Formats: sequence, C-alpha cells, structure tokens
Amino acid sequence: MSNTARTLARVPSTLNEMVAPRTTALIMWDYQKGLAGRSPHVERVKEAGGRLLRAADAAGVLVVWSRHILPPLDLTVGPMLSFLMKKQRVDHPDKLKPFMQRGTEEAEFLDGLAPAPHHVVLEKSMPSLFVDTPLDLRLKARGITTLVLGGVATDIGIEFTARHAMACGYFSVVAEDATGAYTDEAQARSIAFMRGWIPVVTAAEVCSVWAGSA
Repeated sequence: MSNTARTLARVPSTLNEMVAPRTTALIMWDYQKGLAGRSPHVERVKEAGGRLLRAADAAGVLVVWSRHILPPLDLTVGPMLSFLMKKQRVDHPDKLKPFMQRGTEEAEFLDGLAPAPHHVVLEKSMPSLFVDTPLDLRLKARGITTLVLGGVATDIGIEFTARHAMACGYFSVVAEDATGAYTDEAQARSIAFMRGWIPVVTAAEVCSVWAGSA
C-alpha cells in the first residue's frame, strides 16, 4: 500500500464509517439543571439527547457524561472568573455568586436524563472535557477515534471540546438537535462555524447508523 493510500485509509469517507459503534463515544455534555436547564429549547435538546443515549446503549457505544462542578471562587483561575463576571453581569469578582457548586440542585442532571451505572462520568470545571480529566486515557483504552457531541452550550463547551478533540487527534460529529445555546443567535453562529469543518447532523442520522450496526 502506498503512503497516500495509508493516509486516506485513516479518514472516514461516510457518516457510517465515522460513527461506527466500536470506535465512537457519545459525549453527553452538561445535561444539568443549571446549564442545559437554562436553554430556551431544553425539551428539544433533552428529547434528542435521550434518543442518542438509548441508541448508544443498544449498539454498545461508549457513553461519557460531563458533570460541570466549579471550585470555590477563591480557587477559580482568573480567566474563568472573568468569564463568570460577564455571565453574571458584574464588574468585580467580589460581586460573583457561587455557581454550579457540588451538592446544589443546579449541578444535578436533568430529570429523566441521567447516567447509568455502566456509563463514564467525568467531573470538570473548564469548557473542554480534555482539560484536567482522564478523557483521553479512557478513549484510548477503548480505541475510540470519534466523538458524537450533544448538550449545552453549543457555542461554549460543545465547540471548545470539538476543537480540542481535533488537536488531540479525534474526529467530532455534532448532533445539532441534541445541542442548545442560551440564545438562538449563539446557537446559529456556532453551528454555522462548526459546519464548515466537522460533520453537523441530526440525532436521527446518528441513531440510524447505530441501529443498523446493533
């Protein structure tokens, strides 16, 4: 086999190849009350995410949940404090209110959509699941090459993780109807950007591939 042929063999040419169950992980991104619960389209995101989850379990796809837990403010790095200030619309860190703390209701998963015992749950505090978590090791242990992403927020954690995944050598696929932002404008902007460099499909399209492989 020529070097060119070897190179091309590493690039999936169809969605079926890219999201093959054996080499794909479903990332359930921040389906928590204080995050996904604040999306104006939470019911649509929840329904599509549940569809992906059921299809993944039926096909033996690795399921990884992110659980966003922020540290106390005095242990939060400056850039994240600045981000929180913009989100809370305050002009000084002293005015920040604690957010997504362990044991609070906002940190809980959405009602009716939570990890099963055989799923992987990774706690994180940054908008990329590759930062300060064992995600890369868990994926390599299973020979994973592709991430299917759903959750909230599209323009923050979904996009950050997709970008980071590429830098780490993984393909990403975004299930558009299983994602949501906090405004329609942010959702449309992020989806349009990602559509230019990774596959953006529907949950049904991914589920169809997994159903055909089960």
